[in-house]
Amino acid sequence: MKLVYRGKTKDVYECDANSLRLVFTDRVTKNDAGEIDPGGNNLAEETVPDQGKACLLMSSAIFSEINEKKIAPTHMISYDLDALSMQVRKAKMFTPGLEWVARWVCTGSFMRRYKMVPGVADGLRLPNPVFEITLKDDAAGDPPIVPSALVALGIVSKKNMDALLGLNEAVMQAIHGMFAARGLDLWDIKIEWGLDQDGNPLLIDEVSPGCCRAFKAGTRERVSGLELAEKFRR
Repeated sequence: MKLVYRGKTKDVYECDANSLRLVFTDRVTKNDAGEIDPGGNNLAEETVPDQGKACLLMSSAIFSEINEKKIAPTHMISYDLDALSMQVRKAKMFTPGLEWVARWVCTGSFMRRYKMVPGVADGLRLPNPVFEITLKDDAAGDPPIVPSALVALGIVSKKNMDALLGLNEAVMQAIHGMFAARGLDLWDIKIEWGLDQDGNPLLIDEVSPGCCRAFKAGTRERVSGLELAEKFRR
């Protein structure tokens, strides 16, 4: 197989004209403060043991459930936990790239952005989930962008945006339910969408410990890495 792209945490190989193989690695990212952070924009020099296993284990379980329940189309074709790989359908990425975020609790960048609002504090439970879209731009700090701007700038078509807003909310709420069923309180999570070969929305990339904040239900005890992923083992 031909290596077509080496990302921060995954290597991408071409299988055939219609599919790719994602190989998950133990590489991790850091934030600007030098702390290991799944949302960080800087590749760390060190690796974290079993990071790749954790990301594939959880991603494959969540994609499988989304596929089985027909909540939304995903790019996953098959996976091999021993080889730390997932075969996926090729997808067209939005340009620039986008991340779709759902928040049930105020924390992180959301809290920093709205700290001037009375009552805003870390751990504040939101009365309803907040759905955001950010541009994948490391230098700019992945700035948020509203759906109408994405359509106006020609990044996402009006037809696809209308479909994506509904699909994204359905997927996010389904994932939140998967966490709750495992005794976990999901605070926030980010996922990615692309377009299939017919131009229709497709859930892509990964849904893993590196993309979310989760705690044991009713506590402030965070669950992450392989410990979190093991709760999704099928």
